[in-house]
Amino acid sequence: MRASNDLDPAGEVGIQQLEARLVAAYEAWHASRGRSPEAFYSLYADDIELRSILDTARIDDEMRGPFIGKQAALAYFTAIAEAWEMVEARVDRFVAEGDTVVVIGHATWRNLKTLRVVEGPKVDVWSVRDGKSGIAAC
Repeated sequence: MRASNDLDPAGEVGIQQLEARLVAAYEAWHASRGRSPEAFYSLYADDIELRSILDTARIDDEMRGPFIGKQAALAYFTAIAEAWEMVEARVDRFVAEGDTVVVIGHATWRNLKTLRVVEGPKVDVWSVRDGKSGIAAC
């Protein structure tokens, strides 16, 4: 769903470009089974604010965030790769409106130490400015 009347042409182009780059980033992330976040990293503004929206009882302390800046966001992905294995993930839908892209899907992860499996719906919210994401809630 796109509300193009709410955006000036430059804003619409920016959100469409981010959406297309997000599609490619999620494809690469899923193909790497959660091991290669480089495609996401290139989408981040230098002062990205990355937050987890997962129930805090289901994730490790070092993955709760917030993570401010590209280096901190990279640390988040490193913590995921060190502790979890992606079993399955998919994107069902991208919804773009205004300066926001919402990614709706499903993910299953296995903890590498405990073998505990966490699965369920996945919703990521990306806020765009100047063609990059300034805030991401994953």
